[in-house]
Amino acid sequence: MASEFRKDIVSGEWLLVAGGLKKKPNFFAVKKAKPAPKKNCPFENLSSEFVTAIPNKFPILTPHKICPMPIAEGPYQKMGGIGFQEVLITRDHNRSLGFMTQREIQLVIEAYLQRYSALKAEKCIEYILIFHNHGPSSGATVAHPHSQILALPIIPLDVFRSLSGSTRYFHKHKKCVHCVLLKKEFKDKKRIIFKNDLFVAISPYASHVSFETRIYPLRHNSNFEEMSDDEKISLSDIMKVVFAKVKNGMNNPDYNFFIHTAPAKVKDVSHYHWHMEILPRTNIWGGLELGSGMEVIKVPPEEATSILKKARYD
Repeated sequence: MASEFRKDIVSGEWLLVAGGLKKKPNFFAVKKAKPAPKKNCPFENLSSEFVTAIPNKFPILTPHKICPMPIAEGPYQKMGGIGFQEVLITRDHNRSLGFMTQREIQLVIEAYLQRYSALKAEKCIEYILIFHNHGPSSGATVAHPHSQILALPIIPLDVFRSLSGSTRYFHKHKKCVHCVLLKKEFKDKKRIIFKNDLFVAISPYASHVSFETRIYPLRHNSNFEEMSDDEKISLSDIMKVVFAKVKNGMNNPDYNFFIHTAPAKVKDVSHYHWHMEILPRTNIWGGLELGSGMEVIKVPPEEATSILKKARYD
């Protein structure tokens, strides 16, 4: 396809989809390093449970005694780096999400929800970020599969942009921008990877990386922690499918995923629609991306959808 700019309907950012840049359809199938051995793994044998939550041994945040306040330093501002940082570890050293069963992934989701609710009750916390790094190029420093939860006294910039875009669209159109987005995807039928009764996985029209995948609940809801029991089962089902397709269709790439949900303490965000974003690491930013702040997508979302739809998920 010819290169084209696409605008993210939520953030307003422009992205460049340049499918002609890739050298071959499986350009992401690079030779991967051998799995790290269990020997000396710091997460091995921590518990007999399938999922275990522990405080991060090397936290970048400090549990608070007093809520931090911004302090002026000339024209600058600073604030104490307080918050909470936990690690959620699954039992098997060599079985990432793409190898797990639906029930095992459901246990991971339930652990997310349990720790989210506990951290949300902390008085200084404004936002709780759940994220997962898989593979060395994702930033993971331990090979053993694990997720992290950061409870922060601020709303991070990327989340703020997502919330602001949702707010702007709602004020102008009186509709949830993500619901509008999903309605368009169901109409086009070009970027839907998988759908079950309660969730859908799509390749975003304005993807931020090649093979970006987003999982949305079909029921409009701003808060991840308000999932019903049926939604927990349905989410674990679609996660099993999607992560297996990424593993099988892309040669088990490194990836990051995170959950964007409404802030912990902000109440007037009913227009927001929580979702999961999965970002495979298929390329490294160069001067164009760093100098412009604009992502260049080498595999158009429609082509990425086709590849992932055909991939096995057993």
